[in-house]
Amino acid sequence: MKLKLNVISAADTLPPVEELADAARYGVEVLIKNHLRSRNNSRPPRGLMPKTNYYADAAESVTSATKNNQVEVTISQEGIALHYYGGTILPFKGKALAIPQHPIVYDQKPSEFDPSRMILNCVWPKGRTAGTLRHKESGEILYLLIPRANIPADRTVLPNETDVTAAANNAMESII
Repeated sequence: MKLKLNVISAADTLPPVEELADAARYGVEVLIKNHLRSRNNSRPPRGLMPKTNYYADAAESVTSATKNNQVEVTISQEGIALHYYGGTILPFKGKALAIPQHPIVYDQKPSEFDPSRMILNCVWPKGRTAGTLRHKESGEILYLLIPRANIPADRTVLPNETDVTAAANNAMESII
């Protein structure tokens, strides 16, 4: 029995480069979205504050494109780069950052919560580096006031390079 094979060079059987790049783009985008969703699901709410779903929102902000057969993935969620690279947050206006400490002020600036300045009382002990904004009647702490926030770099915010490369390769292999 004879077996005849027609041997064709691998380059002739591969999909066009653009198609491979697009498959890699899709594979990397899915990996990053799933990574961010998983990170969101593994984080419990902080204290009494409602869960923000920050990383789920980040997953929804992921977009990708291919340019010159290179994959470009963008995460437009504000703050992702800060969490990944680390950095210092300084107040834009005023002398301190107001960190919400109570669910009634969740997702509100002090000026939005108390525009007439009749509800909040600022308590900043002399010589201290932090203060509070308290409810005038109950004395309950609604905001913590700090002059800056140092955010450490966290490279686990995104999948590692090995996983990204594997996702791109697997996606390209699936169309070959």
